[in-house]
Amino acid sequence: MEYITPCESAIDSNFDPAALLTGLVKTARKTWEFFLYSSLFLALAAVGMAYTSCALQGILWTAQIAAVLALVVFSVYNLNRRTDEAEDALNHADRFRITCRYSKILFLSAILAYALALILAAMHGLSAALVAAIPIVSGTLYSVTVFPPGWKYRRLKEIPLGKNILVSGAWGASFSLLPVAMSNGSIGLCTLVNFLFIFSWTFVASVLPDIRDRTGDAATGVATIPVILGIRRTKIVLTLINLACGAVLVTLGLYAIRWAAALAALAVSLAYSQACILSIDRLKNTDLLCDVVSDGQFLAVGGFLFLITTGVGPVGHLLNLT
Repeated sequence: MEYITPCESAIDSNFDPAALLTGLVKTARKTWEFFLYSSLFLALAAVGMAYTSCALQGILWTAQIAAVLALVVFSVYNLNRRTDEAEDALNHADRFRITCRYSKILFLSAILAYALALILAAMHGLSAALVAAIPIVSGTLYSVTVFPPGWKYRRLKEIPLGKNILVSGAWGASFSLLPVAMSNGSIGLCTLVNFLFIFSWTFVASVLPDIRDRTGDAATGVATIPVILGIRRTKIVLTLINLACGAVLVTLGLYAIRWAAALAALAVSLAYSQACILSIDRLKNTDLLCDVVSDGQFLAVGGFLFLITTGVGPVGHLLNLT
């Protein structure tokens, strides 16, 4: 008979698989929440967006381009959320809890991330550094008080439509021009196509959370498009914008982009955005739609293009349209 020590017997008797599983699930959930709300997820999505931008413009994707844009996205969103604490406390309790708990770490990480991004960009020339600085300048104008007391609006983000145009323009310019600047390329029609593409996607992606946060924004005096127009009219406006941009992009893309897979990705992405628009008020979990599905769109689009260009896996072999 095998001898079991008292210590081993105690371990066996105290082992609870259900408790272990519960603990693992809890740890996984906390890890995911930190990854999502610390903007690390957005930084990863920026890598996919950078790859898509390079593909549409016929520019060789490099780790340096991806790193600069990922660092910039991580930094800007974390810095912006420090100025949006009042709105987040009402609209997004889970994110507010995470960003408050790790406030100092995220703030210092954001500063260091942007400094590193500027250094990496500057290694490719002054123009690259200036383009890399666009988001932080826009983010500062977006979040801080720029208008004097007595004015109806104190911050640019409080101006209806203005904040969406500013954010979309900043990301459109950054993701279109930085690959060109860091590759010593030239601006052409493909750059314009890419700018309009990123601009339209960012505009839609910035308004979708406003639909979700309509109640909290109205309570804090932030006059977003959904607060003014309501959900139904906002969806109509977004649909018209998406369709109009889609028509322009496809038309220009047929002349500027010779790679069939890139054109296919462009069309799929526009359809993806439209699906998000139609679903925003039909789902109970709007956080999942806004923070994961919509914000992570370019993980799917960029990943699709990566598999095609590299020929990796069955997708690369079956769909290689180069």
